[in-house]
Amino acid sequence: MPRSPHAPRALHAPLVPARLCLGAFLAWFSPGCGDDGGGTGAGTGTGDTGSGGGDGATGSTSTTGTTTGTATASGTGTTSTSGTGSSTTGAGTAGACSSVVVTYDLTGTKINIDAIQDFEITVQEPYDADHNTGPGTLKIRFTDDGNGTPAPGPAQIIEYHLVQNFVTGAQGFATVTTDLDTTSGPDGCGTAAGVYGGGVLTWNDPPEMDPYCRDGTVSCTGTFCGMAGSPPENMPFVFNDDCTEPHPLDVFTFTNGVDSFTAAPVIVSMDNNQTVTVTFQGTAVATEVDDQTPACACP
Repeated sequence: MPRSPHAPRALHAPLVPARLCLGAFLAWFSPGCGDDGGGTGAGTGTGDTGSGGGDGATGSTSTTGTTTGTATASGTGTTSTSGTGSSTTGAGTAGACSSVVVTYDLTGTKINIDAIQDFEITVQEPYDADHNTGPGTLKIRFTDDGNGTPAPGPAQIIEYHLVQNFVTGAQGFATVTTDLDTTSGPDGCGTAAGVYGGGVLTWNDPPEMDPYCRDGTVSCTGTFCGMAGSPPENMPFVFNDDCTEPHPLDVFTFTNGVDSFTAAPVIVSMDNNQTVTVTFQGTAVATEVDDQTPACACP
C-alpha cells in the first residue's frame, strides 16, 4: 500500500545521524501586504459663478461636501461647493500596476547533506520514496511588459511551499525522521525581492526569503538519538509556525524566457561536522496576469 507523503520511511542503506532541522528546514507564513493600504487625502473645491433668474442658482455638490447658494433681487446668483474627499494610498494599494505571476514546480530541487556519509534528497515523485520529498512550488511576480509577458524590472517571490518528509540515519543506531511543511508567504509585496534582467534574477541584499516558516516535527529512534544534533528518542523537536530564521537565496538563472530556472547551492545549515545545502530548480507550470498588483510590488 502506498505511504502518505508524511509517513516515516526507512532507508535501504545505513546513514549517519543527521541534524537536518536546525537552521536548514524552516517554514514560513506571513501576512501579505494588504490591499487597503494606508494614507488618506483631503481636497476642497470652489464652484462657478453665474447669472440666472430671480430664483437664483443652486450649487453643485462635491464628493462628500456641502453646497451653498445665494440669490439677489436682480436675479443673479452664485454657487460654491466645498467639501472633503478621501483617497487610498500606501504600499498596499491594489491595482497600482499590472504584473505577471509565474508558478514554478520545484521538481529537481536537491537537499544535500555533507557529513561522514553524504546523501541527497530530491524533490520528485514518488514523494514517499526513501530519498525523495515534495511536492514543492514557488511563485515569482515579474514586471509586465504590457502584453502579459515578464519584462526586465523588479521581481518578487510571493509564495513558496515545500514538503520535507524523509528519513536519515542508521537503523538500530539512530534513525531521524524529518516531517515538516515549509512555507514563505503568501505575501503580495514579496518575501524576497530582486531585479530580473538579462536572463537572471539577482536578489536584493540580504538575498533571502524572510519570513520562512516551518510546521511539523523532527523525531529520532535508536540508541544514539540525542547526539550530533538529533532529538532525544521519544522527545521530538516540534515546530509550530516557527519563522525564526530566513532562507538564503542565490541568483536564479532562467532559460527560454522564464520557462525554467536553476540556482547555485545555498548553505542552510553548518554545524556538528555537517553542512546542508539546497539547490533550487524550477519549471513553469502556470502564468497569470495580475492587474491588481499592490503598489509595493510595482516599478
